[in-house]
Amino acid sequence: MKVLHYEADIDPEYQGWILIFTTITCVWLLCLPCYCAGMSSPRARKFASWMSQRLPMFYSFMCLFNVALMYLVIAWMPDWTFPSYMAVLGKSVGWIAGHVLKWATSLAMIIAFCFVVAFKERIALMLGLDHKQIFNCKMRDCLSCFAANRFRPIELLIWKVEDLPSSDIFHANNVFIEAYLGYNETMRTRVHNNAGSDCILKESVQLNFDEDDEEEKLFLFVQNQKVMGAQELGRVEVGSDKMKQLLKDGQRKGGDIQWSAASFPTSFPLIPRGQIWVTAVPVEEEYHGYSELATC
Repeated sequence: MKVLHYEADIDPEYQGWILIFTTITCVWLLCLPCYCAGMSSPRARKFASWMSQRLPMFYSFMCLFNVALMYLVIAWMPDWTFPSYMAVLGKSVGWIAGHVLKWATSLAMIIAFCFVVAFKERIALMLGLDHKQIFNCKMRDCLSCFAANRFRPIELLIWKVEDLPSSDIFHANNVFIEAYLGYNETMRTRVHNNAGSDCILKESVQLNFDEDDEEEKLFLFVQNQKVMGAQELGRVEVGSDKMKQLLKDGQRKGGDIQWSAASFPTSFPLIPRGQIWVTAVPVEEEYHGYSELATC
């Protein structure tokens, strides 16, 4: 009875803000399963999975808890009663519903922007632009005054591909590789005519690699050259961590890379089918000073 008859000595203005934040908290508690499912903590995701299997029980308990919480908070506010709170809440909902059409365009733009930002990788993959570097500028470039000394030259070695799907049952595949990495322009190997499903490539391309950029990825596309254009046979995505590991392995070999299984211990599975053997080694650039021109 002491708890129910307690009245807080708070100004009426602050009482309204307390009720607003309590109402928002109650709404957030109803969305708790979705919130926990999006967290990175394994315990939170496990708890969300447990709640999703018991949604009727969860919402029944949460509705009773919210009603009890709001009743206690309103009882502690000396200038509010539960009927007056419900009347103000109804007027607020009616005012929002009456003005929602005025905000429809702005709300649609905000929702569309949030959707694009949240699913930008999926949208780029659907449009076939996940490997394209549309803007050759990032926030790191602005913070480093566009300095290029963070890039390290590397040589990407491509040994062979195996188990490729056939693009045409009447013709063998004419295989070549396209490589995309960060700010580098598209690099292509020569075309190996009539290679079929297996091809010994023995090709290399040189690229600039930023070891500190965790988002930088290497995209390799196995293509089949046709009379008009090319057809993708398979693709693989190599993350920054794997690229660093390939460079470490190549550096331990001292640059002595042979076209054999000993130098290419790791193969990458292609999507939708096939295997590709690649490795990487650092490139040591030689700089020569300019000689002075003598005049007679």
